[in-house]
Amino acid sequence: MLPNTMNEGCYGRLFPADKMYVFVNGVVTGANMTESIEALTYMREAHAHHFRSDGQRYEVHPLSMACYALSLRALSGGQDSPIDDATIATILLHDVPEELNIAVESMPFTDEVLRGVKYMTISERFPGETKFEQKRRYANELLECWRSVICKGADMYYNFSTMLPTFSEDKIRKNVVEADLLRMPVLKRAKRKYPKLRPLLWIMRENITMLLHVYAMQYKVKLTDPNYINPPDAKDYSYLITGEKPVE
Repeated sequence: MLPNTMNEGCYGRLFPADKMYVFVNGVVTGANMTESIEALTYMREAHAHHFRSDGQRYEVHPLSMACYALSLRALSGGQDSPIDDATIATILLHDVPEELNIAVESMPFTDEVLRGVKYMTISERFPGETKFEQKRRYANELLECWRSVICKGADMYYNFSTMLPTFSEDKIRKNVVEADLLRMPVLKRAKRKYPKLRPLLWIMRENITMLLHVYAMQYKVKLTDPNYINPPDAKDYSYLITGEKPVE
């Protein structure tokens, strides 16, 4: 095991990387999830020298997502759950191409895993495409692969659960707006496109929605979510991702 260091950051006690690694390894090995077993080692080696903005080893992020997904797997049918071997492998590997700047196709995994990682990886902007248009295209393309949808849900839940101590107020607002305008609608549309995911996505969306609404209220962000009652002092911060200032 790697030693704990000061770089474990403010979440070092809540999310110990080595303990999560042992847990995930035990579960995927016991379930004979061969792709996930390989992905776990590959991911740890790939992120060996990477750290997140909060000071933690980067592997804390995919490991936390995997722990969350494996818990949902147990609640959503176990071996019959849509969270299968390729889904967990996708979660473990989803940031490797961007962090190492390598092609998805170069990784030694099955087509199912590579497809999931592909749609989790933001592609380069098209000529004339704005950054917001790129993000919108990326969000919509997630629907091409149901494993990527599950992975993005776990990714959102982790990021919302951990961004408070390290993100600026505007970065938090930006994440809230991006989730409201781009990410949550995709999870909703996925329920219609992939009926087998409905129970699982209901849980994930509820988990994320609770955090999203708390942040929106705390940082006075106006949401488009029809199930959220915007307080009178809520402001339109959509310009943080669209680049277009709202008319006063």
